[in-house]
Amino acid sequence: MKTIILVGWFLVYSSGGYAYEKSDTFYVQVHDQFVKVLSPDQYKENLSVIVENKMNQKLLGKLVKGNGERVGFYSIVPQSMSSLDVVLKKQERLFFVPLSPSFQEVELQIGKKSYEIPPER
Repeated sequence: MKTIILVGWFLVYSSGGYAYEKSDTFYVQVHDQFVKVLSPDQYKENLSVIVENKMNQKLLGKLVKGNGERVGFYSIVPQSMSSLDVVLKKQERLFFVPLSPSFQEVELQIGKKSYEIPPER
C-alpha cells in the first residue's frame, strides 16, 4: 500500500517505509530501538524538521540549537508526525532530544543523507 501525506510544505511519499524529503527538510523517524534521520543535501537557512513517531506510545521531545536555544517542543501520538520550522545559521548545530521515552540526543547533520542512531538509555 502506498500513501502520500502532505504536511505543511513537505511531501512525504511512503512505499514500504521509505520517504523522500525536500532539500530543506530533516525527516526524523523515532522507533522503539533506534532513531533514523534523513537529512537535506545542502545548507539552507530556513529548514523544517519533521518528526514521526513510529512507536506505540506518545513521544515527547524538543528541538534545540547547539548553544542551548530551544526551537520548540514535540508531543506526538503513536503513528503520527509533527513539524517545526527552524532558522539556522551556517555554523550552528541542531539537535532533536527525545524526552519521553528518553533516548540520547540526536544531532541533525546536513549532508549526511540517511543515518541511524541506536538509543542510549
